[in-house]
Amino acid sequence: MNIQVASASTGPKWFQLYLQTDDGVNRELLSRAKAAGYKAIVLTVDSTATGNREADARNKFVFPLPFGNLVSKGTGGDIHALNASFARKIDAKSVEFVIRESGLPVIVKGISHPDDALLAISAGASAIQISNHGGRQLDGSPATFTVLPAIAKAIDRKVPIIFDSGIRRGQDVFKALASGADVVGLGRPVYYGLALGGWKGVLSVLELINKELSMVMQLAGAQTVEDIKGSMLI
Repeated sequence: MNIQVASASTGPKWFQLYLQTDDGVNRELLSRAKAAGYKAIVLTVDSTATGNREADARNKFVFPLPFGNLVSKGTGGDIHALNASFARKIDAKSVEFVIRESGLPVIVKGISHPDDALLAISAGASAIQISNHGGRQLDGSPATFTVLPAIAKAIDRKVPIIFDSGIRRGQDVFKALASGADVVGLGRPVYYGLALGGWKGVLSVLELINKELSMVMQLAGAQTVEDIKGSMLI
């Protein structure tokens, strides 16, 4: 799968790693990603277990079998069968392991507290990604936008901050950049575009976000992204 995705485009690609219970499997995944030409590893740290996804239960959603790059191949497509695969503890040693085994820059994704951000950086992370997994992992956890300013202050530009979860409009991008993010990630809007119109749908979503962002920048008096970062939100 790594090679198939890598061959689909010439742009830079990052591999998102869900750390497994078996380090042998983790090494194999990292080796395959590196061999396929991936330029960075995104270590997801907020998925040591599956969340209570009630929408999936209502919609009778099941995963196709087998699950793929996981220790447990699952039974019946139940998402909670994935819990047998996920590493139950992810800490500084985990970050160091991925850096050592991959030899690539590692972005730690799923950060929602300043202490965890600083821990990831001390372990060698090249960037952190503030994310609550689109709100699907732990219901009631704080919105990423709520915790962004405190994390940005703690990091003090030691490494870049990628920000996601809840971005729906260009104005959301502006607010995130003004609050300390360096890069803004989109998830659900891109999936919506893909479902409705394939790659053209995805392109349409990105173009709309950019159009809205340009509009907000004009109205806010920001000519560049760096100007946005100096904006004050009230």
